[in-house]
Amino acid sequence: MFRLAVTLISALFLLSGCALDKEDELRVQLSEWVTLGDTYFFKSNGTCTAAVFHTDSPRISSLLGAARSVDTGLKMLAEGQPVVFKVGDKSPNALVEAIMSRDLPHGISVLNSGLAGVNCMSELVKSIYHQAIMNPSSRMAFIPEGHGVMIVDSQAKAVIYVRSNG
Repeated sequence: MFRLAVTLISALFLLSGCALDKEDELRVQLSEWVTLGDTYFFKSNGTCTAAVFHTDSPRISSLLGAARSVDTGLKMLAEGQPVVFKVGDKSPNALVEAIMSRDLPHGISVLNSGLAGVNCMSELVKSIYHQAIMNPSSRMAFIPEGHGVMIVDSQAKAVIYVRSNG
């Protein structure tokens, strides 16, 4: 019984130390939707991931489904599809508020992913992220598989990715 307990505790410590993402694998995933340049910042641990990539081309590929309304985006999320929200001049922050007012569970999921990723950020990256999510020209995508949020900030020429483990 003691050995079983020690084995379970050891496994728990090992799992908690594992990173959610590897930079090269994340780059491959995001490159399907946006052109990535150099990595400015990357950190991933057992509870969160935060990454910032430079981009010369902030255009988001049509391979990522686009929603021109919050309701359309919510339908796509309900179907498990990744979606970029292209809803007028709403900032990512305003979009999350609109999602939460229409569908609290999906809104909390998006909010949680965005907030938990902050735990992996340096102070400078937190500042960059805050500016991006408040910028009405930024685009936000939610990737249900893995609970990831991608922000493309055309003014800063940055692609920011955050996610939590649940």
